[in-house]
Amino acid sequence: MNPYHLAPSEVVFKGKWIESRKTDFTAKKNGAQGTWESTHRNKPPGVHIDGVSILARVKKDGKIYILLVKQYRIPVGKVCLELPAGLVDEKETIEQAALRELHEETGYKANRVVKVSTICYLDPSITDDSQKIVIVDVDGDSSENKNPVQKLDPTESIEIVLVEVSELNEYISNLDENVVVESTLLSFSMWNDFIGS
Repeated sequence: MNPYHLAPSEVVFKGKWIESRKTDFTAKKNGAQGTWESTHRNKPPGVHIDGVSILARVKKDGKIYILLVKQYRIPVGKVCLELPAGLVDEKETIEQAALRELHEETGYKANRVVKVSTICYLDPSITDDSQKIVIVDVDGDSSENKNPVQKLDPTESIEIVLVEVSELNEYISNLDENVVVESTLLSFSMWNDFIGS
């Protein structure tokens, strides 16, 4: 149940990829007033989920790896360790977006989509940025994945990282202090600790 009376939102900034809004509100319980500031992605027509994050299990040489990426993120001013991810294009399914983004960012081709999550919001206190998490299997021994070649945009610079699943927490713990970890990946890593404790 919504505890607020909301005034129409006012757009205060509109860019190519995002817009910022402010929304005046009144608390129903006591009449207290406030203004909420938020950021929203500009979606293509017909697209309801902003993006996908990909949990890619790479089976290679008898071992199981998680496929990660490192890239410099201007908003935080640091290199970020992340799951491969990207936006959903117009007329594209979640599965198609996940397979495309995985191939573009890492060069790897998945052989199976295992599961697609329900919708989740990355930071709902300030943005409606939404995603679904897609688990895929990658045959790292197949010929098409022996020497993966990225298909990056001219402005992208992405490093591919393969980490054995059993060593993920240790890998994250030993990262250089100038490398930060994206929250979806860190939650996944800590969940392994949580269920194992």
